[in-house]
Amino acid sequence: MSTLHINDIKAIAKQAHDSITVREGLFVAMHGDDRDEAVHSAWALTHLPKTDTPHIAKHREELTCLAITTPDTSLRRITLTLLERLDWTMDDIDDVPRYYVDLLDFSMEHMMMPDEPYGVRSLCMKIAYTLSLPYPELLEELRQSLLLIEPTELGAGVRHTRNKILKSL
Repeated sequence: MSTLHINDIKAIAKQAHDSITVREGLFVAMHGDDRDEAVHSAWALTHLPKTDTPHIAKHREELTCLAITTPDTSLRRITLTLLERLDWTMDDIDDVPRYYVDLLDFSMEHMMMPDEPYGVRSLCMKIAYTLSLPYPELLEELRQSLLLIEPTELGAGVRHTRNKILKSL
C-alpha cells in the first residue's frame, strides 16, 4: 500500500461508514501481514463518526488482543485510540471478560514504561482510569501508580493526562 494522506483516510472512513463490507474489511486488514495496510486501516477506523462506535465495539475483544500483542507502536497507539473511545460499562454482565482484565493489566503496566511513546502512555492512563472506575480498590492502585511517575520526565500531554486523572481521583 502506498503512502496515504489524511484526505485518503477520510475517504476510506466515509466508505466504511456507508458500507459494512468495507468497514469489516478494515478490521480484517488490521490483522494482516502488511504493516502499512494494517496501520492505514486502523487509522481510517479512527475517522468514523461517533455514530459508528457500536460497530467498533463489536470488535472490542479482537482490538484488545491486537493492542496488547502487536510489536508495532503505531498500530498499538491507533488501536488503543479506538479502545479508549468505547463505553466500558459492564453493568449488564456478571463476570468481567478476560480481555477486560488483560487490557487493564496492559494499561497499568505500559503507562509506567518510560520507553513507551507518550501517546501510548497517555492512552493507557485514560483506559486504566475508565476500566478502574467501578472498583474503588483499583482506583487507589491507579492513583498510587500515577503518583510514582515523575512528572518532570513526562511530555506536556502525558503530564496533563496524569494530572487530570489525579484530580478526578
